[in-house]
Amino acid sequence: MEKRMFLAVALSMLILIAWPFIFSKKKPQQVVQQEIQTTTASQTASAPDIKTNKHIKTGMNKSIAKEDVYTIENDFIKVDISSIGGKIKQATFKKYKDSQKSAIKFFSSDVEAKGALQMADLDEGPFKSLSKTGTTVSLGYKGTTINYSLSNTDPYVLKSDIKTAGSDKLKFKIIAAATKDQNQYSFSDDPQARSRTYLIYSQDKVERIPIKAKDEIKTLTFENKVNWIGISDRYFLFSVLPKNDFFTDVIADKKDEDSMYSTEFALSPKEGVYNYSIYIGPKDVSYLRKADPTLSEAIDYGWLAVISVPMLEIMKFFYKIIPNYGIAILLLTLLVRLIMYPLQHKSMKSMKKMQELQPHLKTLQEKYKNDKAKLNQEMMQFMKIHKVNPMSGCLPMLIQLPVFIALYKVLAGAVELYRSPFIFWITDLSMKDPYYIFPILMGIMMFIQQKITPNPTMDQTQAKMMLFMMPVIFTIFMLSLPSGLTLYILFSTVLGIAQQYVMNKKPASN
Repeated sequence: MEKRMFLAVALSMLILIAWPFIFSKKKPQQVVQQEIQTTTASQTASAPDIKTNKHIKTGMNKSIAKEDVYTIENDFIKVDISSIGGKIKQATFKKYKDSQKSAIKFFSSDVEAKGALQMADLDEGPFKSLSKTGTTVSLGYKGTTINYSLSNTDPYVLKSDIKTAGSDKLKFKIIAAATKDQNQYSFSDDPQARSRTYLIYSQDKVERIPIKAKDEIKTLTFENKVNWIGISDRYFLFSVLPKNDFFTDVIADKKDEDSMYSTEFALSPKEGVYNYSIYIGPKDVSYLRKADPTLSEAIDYGWLAVISVPMLEIMKFFYKIIPNYGIAILLLTLLVRLIMYPLQHKSMKSMKKMQELQPHLKTLQEKYKNDKAKLNQEMMQFMKIHKVNPMSGCLPMLIQLPVFIALYKVLAGAVELYRSPFIFWITDLSMKDPYYIFPILMGIMMFIQQKITPNPTMDQTQAKMMLFMMPVIFTIFMLSLPSGLTLYILFSTVLGIAQQYVMNKKPASN
């Protein structure tokens, strides 16, 4: 039974690692139509030269006036807006730095050149600045006015409205570029190398569509009203939200003629004005919920969100007390071990008692080795008399697996850990240990824990195999995972060794 339990733990770890890759191709449940499109060769439109403001050409080869870029910013973000169609080109997060100490940019250079958010039905301009401050800009062209504004009150929300005539709907388009790098456990400085996902929130659930380079595209059409649409990477989100309305005519994951990907949607005007806002910022629940109560659904906590969300809030609470997320993880680990102590104690006590009774069980096995039915009957009677159950050692440990999986989802994707240092060489808890010290220490601690843990239901060969196999498997698994997650497992294992040591000093009857 113990062998099965350890194998279950190993399998759970394997599923955690492989899950994003196995299920990234899952079809959205709310898709009502699929149309296969094949890639067609076409001439790529030349991108605008922002630095020189040269005349540019569109895909239809019509000349457009030179492009000007209007920048608005607050203390948290900077947004670049093009005079060509009033489209959003780039978003820069001032509070988040990459490994070169530069502010994080959300869009890659090719998306920036094309325009990340476009209003497809508007004349492309050039739009001229009607008024501008540091945090606001108003652009106008041929009777159309586009207003953008930022504030420090809702720091990652860009408010926008468009006043135009002659249309019952305005079509939008979010542009994305696929990446060949599908590493789910790292965050590149280069926006082009980050894995992206389209998020479409409709009917109280989020559909996640990975943006991957494909030769054959399945264009996804959504029939139901859509509350918001966005592009997400591991830590950041760009999402468009209508004001007191819904998006319609949603066509997702569409491949354009220049091999870029897009999601198109439409918005109807309210009193002649298209009102919407754009969340551009970290996947931090405090900011997301302030922008929209449902926007926190952009964070993928998996099927154990009911456990993951409280754990994240507890970790943030500990951080407020001691502003070091490494310490916060240690305190969270200690709290989880305390909560799980009754189950762990019961499991250890049961295994200890089974170990003490093992000589008697072996006598029964030898006595009735040729009569399995009688052996099972005698063993059941023996365990009933001594009030032991082989399952009682396994079930409490298996019950803890959901807690571990929930913690994995929290620590592997928490933007709070991004660039957050712990001690010495651990300068970023969201990245793997650069010297693999934590994974190796964890493997050593797991070996010690296996060594001192009773394995009464295993024979010597099985026990030796598990003694070496489990630490090696877990060490290999953890080499590429965030050091914050490895820190949790390492400290939890150390606490487990201490608890097992104390248990081994006591008789099982206590």
